[in-house]
Amino acid sequence: MANSWFQFKQFLVQQDKSAMKVCTDSCVFGATIPVDQKTTSILDIGTGTGLLALMLAQRTEAAIDAVEMHHDAAQQAAANFFNSPWKERLTIHEASIQDYFKVTTKQYGLIICNPPFFSASLKSGNASKDMAWHQSHLSVEELMQVTAFMLKTDGDAYMLISIYEEENFIRAAEAVGLKTVRFLSMYENEKKLIRYVLHLRKDSIHAGTNEIKFVIRNSGNQYTEQFTEALKDFYLHLDR
Repeated sequence: MANSWFQFKQFLVQQDKSAMKVCTDSCVFGATIPVDQKTTSILDIGTGTGLLALMLAQRTEAAIDAVEMHHDAAQQAAANFFNSPWKERLTIHEASIQDYFKVTTKQYGLIICNPPFFSASLKSGNASKDMAWHQSHLSVEELMQVTAFMLKTDGDAYMLISIYEEENFIRAAEAVGLKTVRFLSMYENEKKLIRYVLHLRKDSIHAGTNEIKFVIRNSGNQYTEQFTEALKDFYLHLDR
């Protein structure tokens, strides 16, 4: 059973009320998303515990809107934000992203999302966990439509996705005029590929963009230097 909380160097994430707990791949995502310090507005779609929003708050000076439709998770994210050093820049919106974008005129310089991973796999029977892991409440097509609507002309969006869903995401992005490139391939070890991070823009993405291979653990099951460097400002007991 996962701990009811996860302590980072600068903030604490309480997670007992959220279906999706703090996990390594989400932490890697939050630590490696490229950030432009000129970016003043960030949107986190499906924030859960608020983990990604908190990591981006630590890394930037931007105002961050976090959207979460599940009541218990939204309330917990709100508490995690309030107890963080950046509570003045973090705002929780308890709503589906489909409803949120209908009532706001905001556009964002950076949009991040760790969307539901699976569109067709069997469900667990746990309603809140199924909502977090499956696309029954947020289809890829809806996610891309909302992203295209809310992303600034020169903004960037990054999404952590299942390796089995990449074609669906790229096809849906292209249908609404978004350009995509695989920014990062995440490996649990040298051989086991587990996630992709997609980069999306309205205008063209530089042709010279190189995909990053990110390996979490080495052959001795220890964190790689790459992981340590990326997470040293977040994880306890990692050297600075």
